[in-house]
Amino acid sequence: MGTPAFGAMMGLGFGIILACLVVGIVVGALILMLAVKLVEKSTPGFGKAIVTTLAIFGAMIVVHFVLGLLFGALGLMTFGVFGVAQALILVANFLVSAWVIQKLIGIGMSYGRACLVTLIEYAISIAIGLMLALVGGLIFGGAMMSMMH
Repeated sequence: MGTPAFGAMMGLGFGIILACLVVGIVVGALILMLAVKLVEKSTPGFGKAIVTTLAIFGAMIVVHFVLGLLFGALGLMTFGVFGVAQALILVANFLVSAWVIQKLIGIGMSYGRACLVTLIEYAISIAIGLMLALVGGLIFGGAMMSMMH
């Protein structure tokens, strides 16, 4: 464990995590800008979208942590992806995200329209995730097929 290679791998891992966070925040801000443009016909500035994305990220961490502790104490937390507690946490994250968008974007949108922005954000994110999973599956499947021959 005390070898230089281990330290180098740890540094590389932290660098990759940091790079993924930065890329995720930038892409999230761009998705937020697109969703607001589709709903409100005006686009917030990139800086405001970054701040809002960071606030949403922080709020989602807090909501997940607090509800996870609460549901865990009540014995409702399941380890499945589609457990009741996970569904409630997803709904709470959605509602809190819409509230943060309504408060921080600052163009006078109602909470209902902020919920629509959040729904569009979720849909775009899921579509991008599915496309990346498909491309990754094709690449991985092609690599596996090439190793079999």
